[in-house]
Parts: sequence; structure tokens; C-alpha cells
Amino acid sequence: MKEAIRQFWYNLLQRLDSKINQWLNSGNAGYKEMSADDDTLVNFFIMVLKKVLNHVFMQCDFELTTDSTVAEPLIELCGDLQKNCYKIGFYMLGGSDTPQRISECWAVPYFETVGGVRKLFHSYLGGDRLCITAMAGDKISECYMIIDGVRRNNKVYLLCRRHSLDENGNLKITFFVANELAQEVTANIPEWEAITQTETTYPGANHIGFGRYKSPVTAFGNDIYGKPLNYGCAVIEKQIQVVLEQIRREFKHKEVKIFADRSITRNMDANGKPLKENVIDEYIYTVQGKEGQTSLINEFSPDIRESSYYAHLTKLLEQYQNLMGVNELITHERSGKDATATEIRTLNIDNISLEDNIRRAIREGNIETLKADSLYLGIREDLWTYDETWTDIYDDEQQRLENNLKMYENGAAEQIDLIKYWYPNLTDEEAQEKLERINANRQNGTRSSIESMLNM
Repeated sequence: MKEAIRQFWYNLLQRLDSKINQWLNSGNAGYKEMSADDDTLVNFFIMVLKKVLNHVFMQCDFELTTDSTVAEPLIELCGDLQKNCYKIGFYMLGGSDTPQRISECWAVPYFETVGGVRKLFHSYLGGDRLCITAMAGDKISECYMIIDGVRRNNKVYLLCRRHSLDENGNLKITFFVANELAQEVTANIPEWEAITQTETTYPGANHIGFGRYKSPVTAFGNDIYGKPLNYGCAVIEKQIQVVLEQIRREFKHKEVKIFADRSITRNMDANGKPLKENVIDEYIYTVQGKEGQTSLINEFSPDIRESSYYAHLTKLLEQYQNLMGVNELITHERSGKDATATEIRTLNIDNISLEDNIRRAIREGNIETLKADSLYLGIREDLWTYDETWTDIYDDEQQRLENNLKMYENGAAEQIDLIKYWYPNLTDEEAQEKLERINANRQNGTRSSIESMLNM
């Protein structure tokens, strides 16, 4: 199916055959970076990617609020984004097996009838399932997607979806079935009957109709598509695999070997006649003993030069992480022991910067997706608001408490400021009430009273 999809995109672009389409989808003929889903080797890229996603999504919360019952379906759809955040991040940063190394996720809303009720769901597409064919500035004005694929009677059929946004902001969505030659065909596929050959127009939509999560990785040259986190790392990835093969060979060649005299490695029949040589295991070799040799067994156990190989591997992995703009995610050469919160943040400045950029891309994609959901459901955008919270894994809460207390003691902050800082969800009235309760029960000593306040 992968090869059929590749052929479809190639033939589609050939059929469209315009300069802008060729420019949008020009590929790189050089080295190819490792794919995140490659399980044929030790995939250090997926190790880094998993660490990054864990840092980004640890205790993240996507929240849609509304006072309107009309907009309540969006709450469940926002929850679906939360549930699939790792999938979104994987598609957005993990790359794809395409000439353009497309690395982005599209959250595409679609309707399905469940229990007689027509409901809206999200389909999450990776880079190998999408293609941009026209742009208006930095906005997509036309694109194709492969929603599904089946093989029937030894033929491949692809369910395709086309979005087109005209200059007046009218969005047109069409579905069709195609083969790998990008030719529209008629096929009897029952599960697709409800949507094939359909066309829907949303007048004045001013929106492409799906959420786009484009990788924030910096790309030089053609940056129409998002690039994978390991963009530009193909050469060093090959070097890492060479060192791993050297380590494997080193252990293989330096295994302990036993050389046993033929007299003790042969089976004898009842009459003492030698039978075939007895192979005990792959590490024992039968040898003809030399004249005058007293020992029937000799052992060969060479030293393994693992330290030099692993030191080289560690250096390559450090360079690999630096090329991706991360630090110490799969190597741990630097120690943060006894470091202050500020020092920890300094040591992890590259990781923090990348994570912030990823979170901004996630926020933009979530808002775009929810706007598309609103469009299909006919819900006004002013009926709902979206927000999110992220856990800062590099934050030291104890250090923040000490800093706040020091600011208060030095007259740089008031009690009400500290209350609002530590309880951001309180309204001004609730914060004032809390301050009055604290002062009513205030103990002697500024520090103890403030600590009591923060623990209430």
C-alpha cells in the first residue's frame, strides 16, 4: 500500500503539471534521514522523539469552555485532541517516507452516523497521506488527502479528499476513488458509498477546513512542508550505525572459544569405535592435539575494547542531539546534581526552546482544528474559547516560593500579589476574601504567616 500511495502522489503531480506544484513538492535527492517508524535497526531517532514528546505533553491540558449548549459538541472534540496528542506530535515531528520529508499532522474532521446520529470525528493524517497543490501566501488554498485505501481483486483503491478554498473564501470539499495512477475510477466499495462522488461547499468559510500541525523545525530552502526533528542528520545517523556494527563485530570476534582435543569430543559406540564428532555448541572447536601436549582443553578469551567504541558512540550521539537542537536526552554526560533551578534551565535551554516552539505549533493546530469543527457543525466561533496548560518540568516550586518570600520581605510584592500568583484561578473578589481571612488569623512573624497563607 505504501508503494501505491507513492505512485499516486507522483502521478497526481504529473497530471497537475504546473510550475508551482512542482516547486511545492520538489524533493531532496541527497541522503535520507532515518524514519521514526524504522524498526530494522537501533533507532536512536525514536528514542529522542519519545523523550521530547514526554517533555512536551507531560500533564498538558486542552480545555474548551462555552456557556452555550449549541457549542457543547466541541468539548468532546477538544477532548479527542487531548487523547491523541502523542499521535499528533509523532506525525508532526517524526517525518515520513516521502521525497519532501514531509513532517506534519493534519486533523481532518469527518461525519459518521453512530446509532442513527450523525456525529463529527477527527481523522489524523501523517505526511505520507497529504499533498499541497496550491498556496495563497502562507495559507493552503488547495490540497489532496488520502483518507483510506483497500485492495480488492488484486487492485488498489484509494479514497481521496480534495479541499479547495477560492479567493472569496468559499471552501469546496470533494471525495473520489482513485487508483495508484491518480486516475478517478468507479469501484464497488460498500464502506465508502456514503461519501464517494460527493461535493460540499461552505460559502464564506475563510478556512481550509482542517487543523494543520506543521513541524517548527527550521528548514533551509523549500519550507512549504514541516521537516522532521532529525532533518539534516542523515550523515551522522549512518556513522552511528557503522559504530554499532563495529561494536557488534567486536563482541562477536572476541567471544570466548574452547579448543578441545578430538579424543574427548567424539562419541564412542559400545565397542569403543568412534562415531561422528560431537559438536557441543558454537563456541567449542575440535582440534587435533599436538604431540607432547598435556592439556586436552585450551581456552581463548581476549579482552574486548568496548570503552573506545562506546566513547566514540557517545560523542556521535552528542553531536546527533546537538544537530536536532536538543541536549542530554539519550546521553547523560553532564551532571545537574545540586544545581539550582536557574542552572538547570541554563543546561536545558535548547530543550526548553524546542518544547516551547512545539507547544506553539500544537496550540495553533488545535485552534485551527476546533475552528474547522465549528465550521462543519455550524457553530459560531464567538460561542467558545480555547486554552491550555502545560507543566514546566524545569521549574523548581521550592525555589519560586523562596523568591516570592524574598520579594515580599524586601517590599517588592504585596500579599495580594502573592495570592494572585499562587492561585491564578481566583477572581479579584475571591483573592481579596482570602487575604482578609489570612490577616484575620495572622500569626506573629512575616515568614510564618506567608507560608500559612500559601498552604491554605
